Amino acid sequence: MNFKFKALLALLTGVVLFYAACRKDSRVNPTPVTPIDTVNAATSQIALNIAQTLTGTYGGVNIKNGLVLPEFTSRYNSKPIISGLFSLCTFFPDTVVNYGTNVGDTVKSQSSGLFKFYFSCDTLKRPRVNGYPAFSFVNGYAAYDSLATIGLAPKGAFVYNIKAFYNAKALDTLNTTLKINGSDSKLISVSGSIKSFVDTTATKKNAISSSVHAYYVLTDVVVDLTKKGDFTGGSATFGAVGSVNDVKWYYTGVIKFLGNQKVSIVINNKTYNVDLLTGKTTKG
Repeated sequence: MNFKFKALLALLTGVVLFYAACRKDSRVNPTPVTPIDTVNAATSQIALNIAQTLTGTYGGVNIKNGLVLPEFTSRYNSKPIISGLFSLCTFFPDTVVNYGTNVGDTVKSQSSGLFKFYFSCDTLKRPRVNGYPAFSFVNGYAAYDSLATIGLAPKGAFVYNIKAFYNAKALDTLNTTLKINGSDSKLISVSGSIKSFVDTTATKKNAISSSVHAYYVLTDVVVDLTKKGDFTGGSATFGAVGSVNDVKWYYTGVIKFLGNQKVSIVINNKTYNVDLLTGKTTKG
């Protein structure tokens, strides 16, 4: 019986030591993030990054504005851009961009870089109108921007480094009219390439530092201006590396634009659906 008691005591001692070691490990090494959590974080960041890049949040062209010359090009150019009715086609401003923005006392930033832009047109032979032998319809544009932005916000600092080439074309070229800056086209297809490096550094306890360094190739991304610029079709391949809340990731894949502010992202042959407004991710 004494032997059994000693054996039991030795067993209990081992259990206690093992339990103590486990508790120590759990304090020193937090529970690792599971693969699906990492993918969810990454797909959310990628979806928000491409949506905000396409809409000019980080600087540059907002493709949801349609076939128009971006406001910052003329506003911050030392020589305002003036275009006549028929000189608009093939119009090519080559602009050095350097400007600062202030939103109250909360957000301050400084942007600098290069911007190039020109309109493309469909020219129709018509009887002479006001001395012009042809009538031109704006049907698209090509734009290149390379902009760097640094700034401060209430919860931290941010750095944006964006390079983008867009080739936009109107899909509804019938029954549209020429304007000084753009056309009445409501359905636009955009192809091109993007480099979007976005880094935020939190300075408040309730804020989270994050990073996305992504390259995208766009193929026929459809913008429906009748639906507040919703992305209703097309795709983009990507390669991206990033981090959020100390979780690091690297993925390549394909983004498909589904409309209704939704995209699907395919990574490693698995599909994840993401809301472009909230970043919420669900497995497809």
